[in-house]
Amino acid sequence: MKAVRVAARIMTVTLCLALFAGGLMAAEKLEGKGKIKDYDVSKKTVVVTIDGKDTTFVVEHGGALKKLGDRLEKGDEVKVKYFNEGGKNVIKSFNDLKGTKPGC
Repeated sequence: MKAVRVAARIMTVTLCLALFAGGLMAAEKLEGKGKIKDYDVSKKTVVVTIDGKDTTFVVEHGGALKKLGDRLEKGDEVKVKYFNEGGKNVIKSFNDLKGTKPGC
């Protein structure tokens, strides 16, 4: 009986540590709002000026990338949601690159 309690405590502690470590490793989605300064569809990048600072984003989602040139142009105001991965700002979803004008 005592061995079962000890094993249960060890399993509980192990589970708690795993959940805590997983929470630390989860990436936080960041947000910004600014104007498109430049983009390069072949390089999958877009440069957005946010609060006077140019920020380069890597666009991983094909649909979001297609918006550039189709619906979004240089000078358009956009909202971006992104992850910082290995020092790069990465847009991963269609709705993470969104124009503020209707239809974008």
